[in-house]
Amino acid sequence: MAVFNKILSDRRGGIGVAVLAGVLAVAAFLHAAAYWLRQEAEETQQRLVRRQLQLAVQALAKSDFMDSTLQNSIELPPQKLYPGGYILRAGIDAEEQNGLARYIISADAGGQSLALQQLKLNLPQDIAELGRRYTLAAGKKLTGAENLPEGTAYADNLGGILDSLDIKNYANFKEMAFPTKTEFEEYGLSGALYYDDGHYSKSIAAASKNIKGQGCLVAMMSIFVADGTKIPDFCVIISDGQIEIGKNAVLGKVLLISKYDITIKSGASVSGIALCDGNLTIESGANFTRDETVLQPFITALRLKQQ
Repeated sequence: MAVFNKILSDRRGGIGVAVLAGVLAVAAFLHAAAYWLRQEAEETQQRLVRRQLQLAVQALAKSDFMDSTLQNSIELPPQKLYPGGYILRAGIDAEEQNGLARYIISADAGGQSLALQQLKLNLPQDIAELGRRYTLAAGKKLTGAENLPEGTAYADNLGGILDSLDIKNYANFKEMAFPTKTEFEEYGLSGALYYDDGHYSKSIAAASKNIKGQGCLVAMMSIFVADGTKIPDFCVIISDGQIEIGKNAVLGKVLLISKYDITIKSGASVSGIALCDGNLTIESGANFTRDETVLQPFITALRLKQQ
């Protein structure tokens, strides 16, 4: 301050003010530079913490937690992160209801958090056992058995074979709304559980006729797979109404479960298992082959959990 006062009292005041202005400008620049460096350092640190959180949840996601005896949660011992000295807390929370399970893999440190979600969808034990015994099973009449490959195990007039399955249970685990035709075309199936509780039947169709990716599609109303549609990857289709597989459609690996009727139209080619409470029809010219692997639990893709 004494230096500034001396400059101000200099009889060449114009020059003194100019010098002071220069000093203040330099000081302001240095302060701004220091602030910028601090901001840059903080942003770099935050990016590093974010990356460490990503690595933590990825490591947990690769563990065999779904095959363990995990009941409610696993919380790992706190770890100190370097640099920064932040405390990392990470763990897995589980929520299960009627064979449907949601796993939340989360980590937090330095005021940041990251969480991923994954579902494991199991069939009721009695329904899975029915699928292991029969390729096709109907609560009422099965029509078109003569169109099945020789040796195909099937049964009909079994009564209410799906009584243990409450389709409304899937509502609590819904990840995405039922795709539109455009979404089927652009994105295919994204390894998600799609659920619809609306009052209209749903159509599985794409302009290109080819739908890629895995998915579990559940609807309270009927589901129709459009003529010529191709779904080569693992797909589960569950309906409280009827299920119809259109003419010349190709389903490479599918589990069909209907609380009403199932119809496989002429020219369709299906590999998997079909179970329904109502009538099951295999039209002439349709092809249905067994693939027991569709009885495995459907595990959705890891996706970010909305905070």
